Amino acid sequence: MTPLRAVEPTDDDDHADLTDHPETAPEALVICALMWLQDTNEAARIAVTLQANDFHDLVYRELYGIVQGLIIDNLPHDPASVLGVLVRSGASGHRGARLRRTLTDVTAANACGASATDYAGMVLSESYRRSFFDAGIRIQQIAEEAPEEFLFDQLVEIGRAQREATNRLNAFRSGSTL
Repeated sequence: MTPLRAVEPTDDDDHADLTDHPETAPEALVICALMWLQDTNEAARIAVTLQANDFHDLVYRELYGIVQGLIIDNLPHDPASVLGVLVRSGASGHRGARLRRTLTDVTAANACGASATDYAGMVLSESYRRSFFDAGIRIQQIAEEAPEEFLFDQLVEIGRAQREATNRLNAFRSGSTL
């Protein structure tokens, strides 16, 4: 499943998904923009709201977690600082090659810091949509596997999680956090 749709894309190169390229992928662009964002209050608001699990791509998820940690710790979060974290964590060898390459691609994605909020909203929106897809799968599994006396309670739990996701998205869009 891509970040934008639940059906698998075809192998047709003429209709490539734009999220496959760092310069057009909101997940890459938000990381790039955050690394250049000078507004520490907005960076902190984004870092508190947007979570690593909101990222569909696992490498972007890991890279964002580093940027997010630097922001939360009130440390520099520019590309050199992120690379420093990678090197200190042992990612300067073969194991970290993909992560370092992604950092290079993200850094060169050409997003300005002023766009960080917009890109964060896009990633949050995509995550929100995926949560409904995942909720549908969970509901189907529950219907097939859960004891009857727990069906409604588990459905309510899924509903509460979706309400929380809705509130988080709406709070972010209104300029606040939960």
